[in-house]
Amino acid sequence: MKKRLFLPAFAFMAFVFGLVPLTKSHPFSGNTYPEKFTIPDTLTTDTLFFDLEETVVVAFHRSQRLIEVPASLTSIDNVVLEREKPAYNLFPVLEYSPGIFIHWGATNTSRVTIRGIGARVPYATGKIRGYFNNIPLTNTSGVTFIQDIDPAVVESMEIIKGPATSVYGAGLGGTINITARRPAAQQTGVTNTFQAGSFDKYRNSVVADLVRDRFATSLVYSHTQSQGYRQNNEFRRNTITSVSQFNRAEQTHFTALLSYTDLKSHIPSSIDSLTFVNNPRAAAANWLKTEGYEDSERFLGGITVSHAFHEKFTADMSLFTIWHDEKEMRPFDVFYEERLTFGTRSKATRKWNPGSASLELIAGGELFLEDYRYSNHENIDGEGIQGEQLSDNREDVVAFNLFLQSDASLNRWNFSAGVNLNYTSLQYHDLFHEGAQDLSGRYDYGLILSPRISAGYVYHERNSAYLTLSHGFSPPSLAETLTPEGTINPDIRPEKSWNLEIGFRGHLMENRLFYDLSLYRMQVQDLLVAERVGEDAWVGKNAGESLHRGIEAELYWVILRDIFSENAAWKEISLRSNYTFNHFRFTDFVDLDEDFSGNRIPGVPDHVFFTALYGQLSNGIYAMAGWRFAGSMAMNDANSRHTDAYHLTDLTLGFEREISPGWETDIFFRINNLFDETYASMILVNAPSFGGPPRYYYPGLPRSFTMGLKVGFW
Repeated sequence: MKKRLFLPAFAFMAFVFGLVPLTKSHPFSGNTYPEKFTIPDTLTTDTLFFDLEETVVVAFHRSQRLIEVPASLTSIDNVVLEREKPAYNLFPVLEYSPGIFIHWGATNTSRVTIRGIGARVPYATGKIRGYFNNIPLTNTSGVTFIQDIDPAVVESMEIIKGPATSVYGAGLGGTINITARRPAAQQTGVTNTFQAGSFDKYRNSVVADLVRDRFATSLVYSHTQSQGYRQNNEFRRNTITSVSQFNRAEQTHFTALLSYTDLKSHIPSSIDSLTFVNNPRAAAANWLKTEGYEDSERFLGGITVSHAFHEKFTADMSLFTIWHDEKEMRPFDVFYEERLTFGTRSKATRKWNPGSASLELIAGGELFLEDYRYSNHENIDGEGIQGEQLSDNREDVVAFNLFLQSDASLNRWNFSAGVNLNYTSLQYHDLFHEGAQDLSGRYDYGLILSPRISAGYVYHERNSAYLTLSHGFSPPSLAETLTPEGTINPDIRPEKSWNLEIGFRGHLMENRLFYDLSLYRMQVQDLLVAERVGEDAWVGKNAGESLHRGIEAELYWVILRDIFSENAAWKEISLRSNYTFNHFRFTDFVDLDEDFSGNRIPGVPDHVFFTALYGQLSNGIYAMAGWRFAGSMAMNDANSRHTDAYHLTDLTLGFEREISPGWETDIFFRINNLFDETYASMILVNAPSFGGPPRYYYPGLPRSFTMGLKVGFW
């Protein structure tokens, strides 16, 4: 489908949602998102420094206080999004979660890792699941497209670390759940945000909200572009998203999401060590010669219906579709791919309250049907001129997850147990074969059962401890199951792991400081490694085991907060910090007769520290200072090369004020990498050498500036 058909169709659907007739009663009575805090009726001196609001999460399909969740989980709300003001993607916000490390080589080349999982995936985020309002962001090849989500559309995120969940499929690294902004929580009005900065960066986003009794909708349009820091680094993206909520009756609620993205991003690729030191702005010579780029379109849409049959029995059903069309100009070929996915996700919840206890049972499943087509053509002499077709392929994928989860609470105890059953079947069609060289075939991984059990205990009212034992897996993609000759290797097995974790979280200092500490041990078996056999040819194989051990800690301290007194000098002073200690090692890993057992897993530093100090005066002036430290990391399995540790400091200064009733403004200025640190923002693990030195490095941005203006009225 061409883009000229998408925009009229999109506008028509958004218009139709805005005309749905609704009966008038209590608006959005089915909203499961609780208010963070309430203003007391009577103000005293004690209320001027009130405690942290209670965080409520729904990541496990159960609305409960964060301290009652017996699992490792980080919740990031819209306050963080408003203060970080990300332009390109959500990566700066994800750094507020310990356990996550992000490689960001270019606007379209990135890798998100959780607890070291996915660190050796070459150019994408893999082995981690992602969802956007129940729509999967992970395709059947295991790649998750978090960077495609426009920050202006997002309200909050919940990050489950490790294979701790059964209701989303037992992902090996974890799950990132993204929630779109809720129109029902807004007021009718329009907000425009403009940003401009270094490297000809320009961004403008418009958010229009309409709230009418039992119906609300948000329409978000954003345009982002940049010339980039490096050669062949231009970027342009247009995104339009519609989110609608409406109730047909007190017991039935609908949420609809439609999103279309048009992206073109040039690719500078990685460079060798000498170029990294002497000329970091340079693109790789072969990518510069061919003017390599990615040109893609993506559409995702879904509708969720929730119905309460009675107070203790509810059911939800989501229908979704995802379409992705991409062309990539590469030095070695011209690559085309198109994915069309249809799916559904359903669950039913039953509650019981015998005496002082409570019991909740959740059962459901999700089904994916994907048609994936891809081909490549000759790039004549690497000049960016398309030549003869070299391959034509199609994959028909059917995958389902069935899950069952039970949660019980008794006095101060919380128990949770779940199981996930996964099956994935792939039919591969070689549409370009000649004679008897047809490589078509069928492949499946069999049934995979992943259990989870955890228990938590709440002590001293707002402090808790938990213990979790869980199983996870990561199925290989088709590319990883192919041999160098192009046939399917039936011996490739999914990676599997057992995770044992203990954690503590709660509130201290009269509930003004929140802390979260977790310690884990994860053993990964059937480790799937990618052996490079050509410039863009990778062959997967199960090569051994790895052991992931670590400590994750975070705190949020409201040093001062006064939203009631007009005479107070400070409105807020707060601190958010997190620290990650990673001890990831190969325990049994032999590759090409070389024993790497005992070596560090490359692509992840042992130590990561992040902190952000925020302060705001009562007159609207605010400032935020952020500091991030990443330790040295190995760049290859042999641990023969390492990156340098680096420190990054960012500063933001701004002014926000309600100009008059119904009008607000926010003006800000931001400096990233204040001290102009030289660092590698991404490395290509195990970079090979084909006719020259290995190209490990993606240079990070030097000191850069952004200024912005936000104006809203309602």
